[in-house]
Amino acid sequence: MERALIGLKDVRSARIIADDAGGILEVHVVADTERSAKMVARDVESMLVAKLGLSIDHRKISVAQVEGEAEETVEAEPVRHVEAPAEPPAGLHLAADDKRIKFVGVSLAQSNLVAQARVELSRDGVGTVAEATGADSTDSVVRIVAEATMEAVQRYFENGGLFTVTAVEQMTVGGKPIVVVVVAHVFERSERMLVGACLTGGDVPRAVALSTLDAVNRFLRRLEPKEPTEYEIGPASEIDTPSQ
Repeated sequence: MERALIGLKDVRSARIIADDAGGILEVHVVADTERSAKMVARDVESMLVAKLGLSIDHRKISVAQVEGEAEETVEAEPVRHVEAPAEPPAGLHLAADDKRIKFVGVSLAQSNLVAQARVELSRDGVGTVAEATGADSTDSVVRIVAEATMEAVQRYFENGGLFTVTAVEQMTVGGKPIVVVVVAHVFERSERMLVGACLTGGDVPRAVALSTLDAVNRFLRRLEPKEPTEYEIGPASEIDTPSQ
């Protein structure tokens, strides 16, 4: 990149500062005074886009102008080769965005101090319903909704490790009530924490299910799905209206 920039009109030397991933943090250029610094910066920006396919914020470009005889240009350091990311492990891939899991419905049945959550999801036209049961308390109810959501999610995948709901919290951010769900994904010997959030909007069970999906949906694009099949017949909306 530096060699390419030194070839620009009026540019005497160039130095690029990059981060560990190869992204451009700063571009420093020493140029003659025949043209304005703004014009030189525009040339630098255009060169990076046209020849190297790199678009950067113009504020990262610094131009220092000097007068007098042209000095010897600074030899650019050898270009560091950044290897492309390794192929994902067996069983992992990237699915299209339209394959994301979608929320369909959630129902709660509460009686005799026991609560049962039933969550329905859909992926690529295939629906599934999962259930979870627990004590009929405020904290337990939100957790079993998240657990039922994760149970339904895992039915779409195989050999993708284990997902576990580790926390479900209701809080206020900016004066708005939200639900935050934390999910742990364990695969072979690695563990990853995934976090999702959703505005409550007056419907806590629905917000819990959506927060759970928000935590895992982007990560799920890497997992190999099962062959399409109708996992369970009957939407969550068919369950009797929950008691309040």
